[in-house]
Amino acid sequence: MDPGDTLMRLPLIVLLAGVASQSIAQAPESLSELVDAVREGSSVRRAELAERERQFIEARNERAALLSDARRKREQAEAEADRLRIEYENGEADLADLEDQLDERSGDLQEVFTVVNQVATDVEPIVQNSMVSAQFTERMALLEKLGSKDSIPTAIDLRNLWLLLLGEMNESGRVARFEVPIITARGEEETRRVTRIGTFTALADGEYLRFLPESGRLLALARQPGGIAVGDIRAFEQADTALTAVALDPSRGAILSLIVQTPELRERVEQGGIIGYIIIALGVIGLALGIQRLLHVGLASRRARRALTEDTTDGQHAINRLQRIARDPDFLADAEAMSAKMDEVVTSAAQGLTRGLPTLAIFAAVSPLLGLLGTVTGMIETFQVITLFGAGDPRLMSGGISQALITTQLGLAVAIPLLLIHSFVQSRANGLITRLDEIAADLFATGRAGDVAHAG
Repeated sequence: MDPGDTLMRLPLIVLLAGVASQSIAQAPESLSELVDAVREGSSVRRAELAERERQFIEARNERAALLSDARRKREQAEAEADRLRIEYENGEADLADLEDQLDERSGDLQEVFTVVNQVATDVEPIVQNSMVSAQFTERMALLEKLGSKDSIPTAIDLRNLWLLLLGEMNESGRVARFEVPIITARGEEETRRVTRIGTFTALADGEYLRFLPESGRLLALARQPGGIAVGDIRAFEQADTALTAVALDPSRGAILSLIVQTPELRERVEQGGIIGYIIIALGVIGLALGIQRLLHVGLASRRARRALTEDTTDGQHAINRLQRIARDPDFLADAEAMSAKMDEVVTSAAQGLTRGLPTLAIFAAVSPLLGLLGTVTGMIETFQVITLFGAGDPRLMSGGISQALITTQLGLAVAIPLLLIHSFVQSRANGLITRLDEIAADLFATGRAGDVAHAG
């Protein structure tokens, strides 16, 4: 190929490559159109490059402005930080000076605040345990505030503390009536009219109330103390008369609480269990038998004295029967028959006097043994509880220990009077029997002496 032709074709290739990006579908029909198309494309390309250059310059100028603004703000912030640092240091110095001035000016006040804090701390348990707090429930908030070392009391707080102390002293000597919710014995909350007697006792609807310092509430006792009539309490509450007697608890409810917690006789007996009921049954039977024997021996002693004072042989007493035997001619003739008959009369009378005494002695001996049996049973139950739950809670062991002690107490309480009655009746019976023996011996000797004198 001719080099000249190659050079001629190279511009055409370049021109074709330049217009290829504009429109591939529209092909130039002549060389002149091709040249025009190339020139037009070059102009558009230069315009695009110029626009891009303009945008880049604008972006560069904008970022330069932002950088300058950021530097300016940083310089302002550093200046503000320096100003605040200086102001902070000056404030620290001023604060130290003010604290020194405060310490100098509040020297006496600090001692006052310390005294107020100590007084509030000392008074707080007194007020909390006072029955007056059931009526004035807001007093504890003031004492808690003044008792805190972080708070500074105001003049109003100091005045309220003074009024609180005066009010406590005043209310301790007054009888006040107020309505307040109380907790009944059934565990329900009811609003009742309460009569408070100083700081000692609170009454409501004929019942004594107990004050709970932990919650500041009033609680009705599970049962009212014995020996106090409900009518007297109601009369005092209603103020029917100018003067009305009412029982007070000087221990502020402690004695009433102990009385309520103390089991009654019925509860004591129930703690003894089945063995306790058996001991009580033996005691009742033995007591009835002992009283019957006492009455019998007393009547026998009276009849014996009357038989000795009355000179008659018609009575049915053993002495009258002995007298008839001593005067019977048939027995006078036979000494052995007379002696045997008198022994029979004395033995019969002795049996009547000692009847029931062996049973009474058995009851007196068995009762403490049953008490011992209850003690052993209760201790077995206690050891079983210890085995299951340990010995950490004494209340779990109280049932078995109560049964052990109650049965022992019941056994001794039954055995001692039965033993005394048995000894007394036995002594009286032995005395009567001895007296009958003496009378029989005397009648026998007299009868035999008279019979010998008559025979001579």
